[in-house]
Amino acid sequence: MATKWSFEAEFIQSCNCDYGCPCNFNGYPTHGYCEALNAYRIRKGSFGSTKLDGVTFAMGAWWPKAIHEGNGVGALYIDPSATPAQRKAVEAIFSGKHGGGSFEVFPKTFARTHPTRSAKISFKYDGHDSWFTVDGVGEVRSTHIKNPVTGEEFEGSIDLPNGIAWKKAQVTAIEKWWMKDGDLQANHTNASGFVSVVKFSEKGCVG
Repeated sequence: MATKWSFEAEFIQSCNCDYGCPCNFNGYPTHGYCEALNAYRIRKGSFGSTKLDGVTFAMGAWWPKAIHEGNGVGALYIDPSATPAQRKAVEAIFSGKHGGGSFEVFPKTFARTHPTRSAKISFKYDGHDSWFTVDGVGEVRSTHIKNPVTGEEFEGSIDLPNGIAWKKAQVTAIEKWWMKDGDLQANHTNASGFVSVVKFSEKGCVG
């Protein structure tokens, strides 16, 4: 039986697709495969009786084709400031066995998952200019999309009423992001990005 849980978190998302990411609209990845490094900093939350306030964690992933076609690889990184109970709770959410929208769906598409890794995560949530680093693993640097003719900064957002990872997010450019962890190897510039404050529970993405 799924444990009752919920959290509200600042969220920074990167992937290797073009701006906006066609996968959000039932399309296929821009380059035929998908890889990503995303991070959450929980403002307030709990898993059962375990409080999750302040916990920061990141997720790395790769799929050879579209996500729903499976055979992916997943990895979880948790900042060492988390207590053992908090780490266990985040691992439980990441396992997909306790509901939670993308937290439930993505594990079903993984052929294998790396052992959880404790790694210092530096995290700055600042709208389009958000960023995070996972020590020894990777980093994501977000910025505004720039008009290719005038250089003017573009601002926009996407609403996905039935979204499983977020309901509304600002569209950003990931100026650069990279990931190096065993078979998870990525290095991209000017790729798709999103930033949002998200809400999850065992019932799915709820905000």
